[in-house]
Amino acid sequence: MEHEELVRRAIGIAVEKKARDIEVLDVSERLQIAEHFLLVSVDNRRQAQALCAALDAEFKKAGVPKSRIEGQAEGWWILLDFDSLVVHIFQSEAREYYGLDKLWADARNETGRFLEMPAPPGRGVAGGGI
Repeated sequence: MEHEELVRRAIGIAVEKKARDIEVLDVSERLQIAEHFLLVSVDNRRQAQALCAALDAEFKKAGVPKSRIEGQAEGWWILLDFDSLVVHIFQSEAREYYGLDKLWADARNETGRFLEMPAPPGRGVAGGGI
């Protein structure tokens, strides 16, 4: 699966699972281990875990290699590493506390570019949650 398709599919799944405050940050100039971070906020642990499980299942089915998942049991901040894409699922309080948005403020925000791309069949990225 191409990297941009991976990002769009992850955004589509996040929207389906009612994630909010979706941001795509280009970290390729500062990190050699990933091209983009996808940051999303959710309301509670169960929502975080459901989103994590949906992403894991979808990408496993698509044959995307996954390095690791961290924080799934706690659901406070879940990190899914798909090599070129690292997904950060935060409960709202965790996102504010850790301030990854501020820490990576100098990374190019490409959210608009990815949201303008057409969604894969069956996965809308427009609408509620963003």
